[in-house]
Amino acid sequence: MRYPVEAERMMARLAGLHAARPYEPTARQRSLLEALSEGPAEGVSLVGYGGAMGGGKTRLLAELALDAALLHPGNNVLVGRQHYTDLHTTTLAEFFRACPERFIRDRSESPSQRVEVSVAPGIPSSTIHFRHLSSWTGLGSQEYGSVFIDEAGEVAEEAARMLLTRLRHPAQTRRWFVAASNPWPGWFERWFARRELDEEALALADGRVIFIPARIEDNPHLPERYADQQRALHPGDWVERFIEGRFDAFAGQVYGRFDAKEHTWNGRLPAFSRYVGGLDFGGPSEDAHFTAGVVAGITDSRAPCGPDVLIRLDEFEERGPDVIQRLEAWQRRCVSQFGGKLGRIRWCADRSQSAWIDHQRRQGIDVVPSRGGEGSVNWGISLVQERLAADPPRSYYVPQLVRFPERMREYRWNLREGGEPKPVKRRDDLLDADRYLHELAQEKPEALPRIEVVHAPRGRLAHWRGR
Repeated sequence: MRYPVEAERMMARLAGLHAARPYEPTARQRSLLEALSEGPAEGVSLVGYGGAMGGGKTRLLAELALDAALLHPGNNVLVGRQHYTDLHTTTLAEFFRACPERFIRDRSESPSQRVEVSVAPGIPSSTIHFRHLSSWTGLGSQEYGSVFIDEAGEVAEEAARMLLTRLRHPAQTRRWFVAASNPWPGWFERWFARRELDEEALALADGRVIFIPARIEDNPHLPERYADQQRALHPGDWVERFIEGRFDAFAGQVYGRFDAKEHTWNGRLPAFSRYVGGLDFGGPSEDAHFTAGVVAGITDSRAPCGPDVLIRLDEFEERGPDVIQRLEAWQRRCVSQFGGKLGRIRWCADRSQSAWIDHQRRQGIDVVPSRGGEGSVNWGISLVQERLAADPPRSYYVPQLVRFPERMREYRWNLREGGEPKPVKRRDDLLDADRYLHELAQEKPEALPRIEVVHAPRGRLAHWRGR
């Protein structure tokens, strides 16, 4: 349901605030303001503003933060980015250029920036918080009327979801959640470009999702022929993603040969000669690295697809208290479900996590360390690539796996650093586990050392030895 009269009033009030700054929104930015003004009077508008570099995202967020603060006296507003140092030199700097000094009542910076603003003395001040979002568990103690996320592609989905739960400040009942991002795979793309949220359920709860593409052509403040210059300087996939703002281009994707349709195993599972798994251990806190696991079967000669085809059968990606106990319960279920007559799964884990490897061995779990060492990441990636690129493919995943295909799409090279290519270290735990699994898959079963678990007397630790 729309509220045209209220929307007109809000746009008129915003026009007055903009004239006092002054600020003239671009046509694309104005369409976003109109969308926000038409939002439910007692609900939330989730807005994605993203696409090309130079689309005016930073200026927009700075101005929106000021709008939300001045429009609703006494409001609490958050402007966040993954790292505060990046926010400080971009959106925060833009905010102070846009905000007249006469609106500022107080400000402090320890450890993040807090600015109190109001349109005139005597009118209750609103507080705008500029902070990092790298530790999202600390976000649960505030109430906000508006939340603005810069470079949302860098921010964890859990942080975005936590902030949605904090949109309940009484000063602003028509609440705003606005995220801006260049086209990186992740939650921003899923929520807004691909529209994977349950928008019908959200509408029943007075919520709405809006996606407004940002294009270079929409920003009149850029240098003349800026887009043409960028197209001439950069390779095609970079142009498609960052200059044209396409979310279906994959600049820097590590597993560029991965295709969700081609690599999904939809038929009956064939006979397997053995089962292998990969593990990557994270931490027990809510914002630690994930503890991840993948288990796969390796086909034997009776399989219609032929021998030595890898089919991923199950996945584990969790964190928080008792995560190791949950992992080991999952491992036992995998043995029960997939082990069959073989009755065992051999696992491979990060060599540097020797304490957890030893712990698992004491529980009777067959774990070997990964290869490790210089170049081992790229070597492991090449093992995965080789199976993906075969014709027909020599690796698949069953459709029940939901995180695995998303992680394959999101896994990308760090394009900002020179030297030997390295993947971006973010949300890669499940794919690290998958790499370790591939180390076992390439070995002949008889070539692998047998791990014997030796149980120590009561009160002493068990140990293991390879034979």
